[in-house]
Amino acid sequence: SSEVCLDQETAHPRLVISNKCDSATYTETWQQHEDNPKRFDTTLNVISLQAFSFGRHYWEIDVTGKTYWELGVTYPTIPRKGSTEDCWLGRGEESWCVEFFEGEYTAWHGGVPHQLPFTECFCQIGVLCSFPAGLVTFLEAEQMTPLFSFCAGTFTDCLHLALCPGHDHGGTNAKPM
Repeated sequence: SSEVCLDQETAHPRLVISNKCDSATYTETWQQHEDNPKRFDTTLNVISLQAFSFGRHYWEIDVTGKTYWELGVTYPTIPRKGSTEDCWLGRGEESWCVEFFEGEYTAWHGGVPHQLPFTECFCQIGVLCSFPAGLVTFLEAEQMTPLFSFCAGTFTDCLHLALCPGHDHGGTNAKPM
């Protein structure tokens, strides 16, 4: 597995990044951060400080108690400003993700949704990124059940882990990710 720290300079102002930079939590309070070109200003995204450009990397993310989240990998070129669809994980060509929303899982890349046949709420999601294979695979981490794989071919840039913990949804999605 590869250790990552979330890059506070990229975090949407409504995300609180933990002191260890290993989790993100949505808050109704706008955080007083300096705006910069790296910061997401509409989508509730944050990406890892570390970029990966070769080898194989695996991460496990705790989504226990979450009712909405997005998780994936992205090129550093993902748009971060404005409300265009490309700023959302998986909606543009720069990122790949799995989303959990209203009890349904969807894999996204290039704006193309792939509905997944799972109905249970998983607690741990694994992300495997293989540069030699050009592959991004999402797994339910406890049983290592494959959820979806994207065959990207050749990655054209380095990749960052990316996540969106989602809005609070009236207290049902308040847990950190």
